[in-house]
This record gives sequence, structure tokens and C-alpha cells, in this order.
Amino acid sequence: MKRVSGAIDRSVLNSVMGMLGKSGIDHVGLSARAGLGGAGLFISPQSTPLMIFTTMLELASDATNDPALGLMLGDTWGYRGLGKHAEMVLTAPTLGHGLEKFARFFPTLQGSTSCSLSVEDGQAKLSYRIAEHAVRTRTQDAIFSEASFHSLLLAALGHDWQPNCIDFEHRNDRGLSTFRHHFGCQVRLGQRENAIFLPAELLNKPMKQANSERHWQLVNALQSRAINLQQNVDLPTATKAWIVATLCRHCQIDVHDAADEFSMSLRSFQRELDQAGTSFRSIRDEVRGGIASDMLRLTNLPIPDIAEHLGYSELSAFSRGFKSMTGTSPGQFRRELPRPV
Repeated sequence: MKRVSGAIDRSVLNSVMGMLGKSGIDHVGLSARAGLGGAGLFISPQSTPLMIFTTMLELASDATNDPALGLMLGDTWGYRGLGKHAEMVLTAPTLGHGLEKFARFFPTLQGSTSCSLSVEDGQAKLSYRIAEHAVRTRTQDAIFSEASFHSLLLAALGHDWQPNCIDFEHRNDRGLSTFRHHFGCQVRLGQRENAIFLPAELLNKPMKQANSERHWQLVNALQSRAINLQQNVDLPTATKAWIVATLCRHCQIDVHDAADEFSMSLRSFQRELDQAGTSFRSIRDEVRGGIASDMLRLTNLPIPDIAEHLGYSELSAFSRGFKSMTGTSPGQFRRELPRPV
């Protein structure tokens, strides 16, 4: 059985990178750490592994020491960033009709993710949860997503509307007061899924921009997209992403851990990589070599810091490994880089 892992539309990543740059955050250096600095680890123009997107958000939060960074990014991205998915909601006959279609077609924007609309005890719940176990760093992604969903509901219901409650999966209460102030409601942490609650009666509210012809054009377009495009990546690409994310968490990159994260036996994991024409060691070396080259080229970090980020216990081991991959030492590689004019 060929395993796949979740991916997200590349336009979302590009938008976030642009917002980070405009905010004065070193998005180039963060890109180098996340394997997006130009080494060609993730070259698809349509999508990028979900693990890489969530890792970028966590790196940016850590770099700025801002536990609510995803809130700023999601609010800035807003409902307009959701593109056709948001327009489909706003042109629907009622809010409930639009949100049901939104949840149904959300996988065309992001794979390995559960998005649903449900009603219980007079409350409607728009929920969101990454379903992939291997995506470990997901706090900022949850905040980013809930902020963008909130923006969509404000566009549909008016800017004076407030949710009944906001739920987050994560338990870290840093930034909790910021969330309560922004959403204007109770915020609960450590829940089963991320969710926005609103009175169920609002699902019957007619949309001011209702346009039956345009709405069904969008539904049909996303239906076609759902048939022809799945936001997923193959196991070798997912393994690259897992190694990048694991390095960014300062954890050990071990083949046994990788197999466990993808819910596979070690034997099955290695067999599927072999059938794809590669191995865990080859992928690990490719990731390390690509990130090393990008960090040497795009950052001013000392070489020992780069070696530490890549999980080398000794600088000499990093130097030997880099030279075997590139034919030159890390220091020589950096010295021979073209100087800015």
C-alpha cells in the first residue's frame, strides 16, 4: 500500500511568507531552516507538505517570541486568503448551506485534515483538526486557521458578531488573554479539536451576497478539483518533511521513530521507500545537505550552530558529511559564495 501524507496549497505558504517579510521577520533565514531556501527539497508549484507549513509557523513564533503570531497572520490573511472557498460561502443562499460546502471541499485546500459542520443543543460547530499523527507542531497552524475561519464568519454575519466559544487543541496558555480579547468570547484549551461555536439559528441566515449562479459555479469548480487534485505527497516527500520538522524541534532523526510516526512497521517503511527508489539514509543526507547549503548561503549563523541544528554531535562529523556530499568543506563553501555587488 502506497502511503501518502498531507499537503497544503502552495499559495497559502507563499502568502504567509509574504506576510512574515512585511512584518520584518527574517523569513529568508526561516525558509533555510525549513528546507525552503532553494535547495529543491520541495519543488512542487502546486503544494507543499503540511508538516513544512506548520513547522514554518512554529519557527516564526519562536523567532519572534510571540505565542499568538498565528492570530496576526490568520487575521491578516483573512477570508480573502481562502479564495474560492470563502466566496462559495458568501454567495450561498444561507450561511449553513455555505459552511456545509466549505467543510466538504476543505480537503482541496489542505490534505490530511478534518473539517466539519455539526449542530448539537442549539449550537453549531465549525471544527478543524489535522488528522495526521506525524504533524507534531500544529499550535500556530490551529490559531492561524481559526483566525481565518473567524474572519470568514465576520464577513458573513457582520463585524459586530461574536462567537459563543472558541476551542483549541493545544494546552499552552501563553497568549490566552490575547485570544479572548480578539475573539470576544470564552476560549477553551486542551480540547479534542479546534472549533468555533455559534448559535445554530444563524445557519438559516440568508447571505447578503447570495448569488445562485456564481455559488454553483464555485461548487462545481471545487467538485472538479476534488476529483482531479488531492492535497497529498508521497512517502519519500513526507519523510523529507518529517526530517525537516524533527530537526527544527531539536529531536533525533531516527528511522524507527520515522516509521512509528507514519504508523508503519520498520520493515514496511523501508520496503516502501525502497520501492520508490530511495532509502531513509539517502533522504536524510539529502535533507541535511540541502539545508546546510541554504543556511550557509542565506544566513550568517556560525558553522557550529548550523551543525547543531542539523543534529550533528560534533562539528567534525558535519564537516566530513558536508564535504562528502558537495566536495568542499562548509567554510570553503561559504567563502566561495558570490559576494553581493
